[in-house]
Amino acid sequence: MRHEPKSWYSARTFYRGLTWENRPFEERVVLFRARSLDEAIELAERESAEYAREGDLEVLDMVQAYRISDGDEEMGAGTEVFSKLHALNLPANTFLDRYDSGPAHTQISK
Repeated sequence: MRHEPKSWYSARTFYRGLTWENRPFEERVVLFRARSLDEAIELAERESAEYAREGDLEVLDMVQAYRISDGDEEMGAGTEVFSKLHALNLPANTFLDRYDSGPAHTQISK
């Protein structure tokens, strides 16, 4: 039996804080090696459940996956890891306002 090579996929997952002030939403994009889009989504669902348990988060019911590369293609600086087209008839500033949801909780690593 021939095995399909694993490709790189990114998966975007969504959460809501259970105990944080104002219960903020969180989006994450995580990389996986998988043989198909369906397998990448399954891996993302498992990983997101573990992440949520560790962070006291609620997993929201949506995973968006994106194939980054075929097989062993190299990835590096400038590699697109996620893309989503939005078919909306809006002025640019209105569109951007949808994604600027106010103050963000950020973590700066040194």
